[in-house]
Amino acid sequence: MDKVNTSIMKLYMVPLLVVLVILLLVPFVLLPQLQTIRDKNLEVRIGQERLDSINSKLKILGSIDEEEERLKLLEMEKLIPSSKELASLVVGVRSLASKSDLSVVAMELSPGRVATSSATTSSSKKSKAFAAREKKEDSEKITFELTLKSKKVSNLQKFLTAIQKAKRLLGVETIDIRRDEKGVYTFVLEIIAPVRELRSSGDVVASPLPVLTDSHKRVFDFVADFINFTNVTIQKVKTGVKDPFK
Repeated sequence: MDKVNTSIMKLYMVPLLVVLVILLLVPFVLLPQLQTIRDKNLEVRIGQERLDSINSKLKILGSIDEEEERLKLLEMEKLIPSSKELASLVVGVRSLASKSDLSVVAMELSPGRVATSSATTSSSKKSKAFAAREKKEDSEKITFELTLKSKKVSNLQKFLTAIQKAKRLLGVETIDIRRDEKGVYTFVLEIIAPVRELRSSGDVVASPLPVLTDSHKRVFDFVADFINFTNVTIQKVKTGVKDPFK
């Protein structure tokens, strides 16, 4: 009888053990494999979408006049540059003032993170308010205080009109006007010159191209005829010389 029971137990135990092993293999072996297969399929789908996007982008780029786009980009770079060209900006603003019959008394620059204190030019002491503003660095603009003198207010109007047509974008924040006993006007202007620094946008290869709308084209046509007053060549000199103008 015992032999019969033992035989029956063996007959059922072997299939039960096989089923148990299979049940243990599913979560520990098969499911990870299925997850790996799913992840690989997802990578393939993302790669295919990226490839389709790149192919579509290549077709659009192939239809664009590269030289025309490059020239447009250069024109807009003059409007809002990607770097802080302080020397040409200073010379250009002084040139505009001179053409408007204004005498430049002082120009106090707050260039932000790029330039050091040696880039600040001034022939008078800085105001406390302006000195406080200098402490706040801003990488996307150049702030400067311009002090001008003239016997005519109309010369200031000429200067402001010239700035409105200047290809280098400038914004006049405040204007302070004073008149002394001799009838000479002193104009103190706070001017903002925006700068658009280039930033990395990560993976831009397969990203869609920006859409140039009619509004963008109208803006470009509007500024295309502006006057470029900062296209001046600044002669570079060696550092450490006593007289850099020789």
